[in-house]
Amino acid sequence: MARFESMTLSELPGGIWRTRLPVRFGSCDPAGIVYTPEYLNLFNGVIEDWYGDALGLPYHELVGTRRTGLGYAHVSADFAKPSRMGDVLDVAVIVRDIGRSSMKLTVHAFKDGTECVRATFVTVTTSLVDHKSIALPDDVRLALMSYQTSCDAPASPASTSRGYGPACRRDCTLPLRAPLARTD
Repeated sequence: MARFESMTLSELPGGIWRTRLPVRFGSCDPAGIVYTPEYLNLFNGVIEDWYGDALGLPYHELVGTRRTGLGYAHVSADFAKPSRMGDVLDVAVIVRDIGRSSMKLTVHAFKDGTECVRATFVTVTTSLVDHKSIALPDDVRLALMSYQTSCDAPASPASTSRGYGPACRRDCTLPLRAPLARTD
């Protein structure tokens, strides 16, 4: 099976929402590197932040107050190099597809400017009252669609050739506002 082609942080269009993620002791295994399943937990936290920061829809309100489930129907990841305690990863979230009741997100993590992990999350919206699939709420769908139309932002030639920027109107997602840096 072919490995994914790592990209550099500079190849992402400037408008894609990003955050910084410190690698802490509790995320590492006895070898001193991030324990593979822990990436899913770390990325889930990044996605929760992304809902509020990039879409303007706080995750805790969607799940807690509105009782909209945002569970994962499919998750996959590719790894290029390990991350260690003390590393700080730059992490970007991109929307790949929007369906009737689902969305497909790609999370890219960069160490020292080079991609070290790429994960795909297919999220299905459900009612947390009866635990059945529901259509994406209108405000979520509109936020995601607005995000996708912002693919008209300038992109580097490398990012356009990889499926980001103007040439990828359907496939990529850029944020509605400037990225926010995490300070923790």
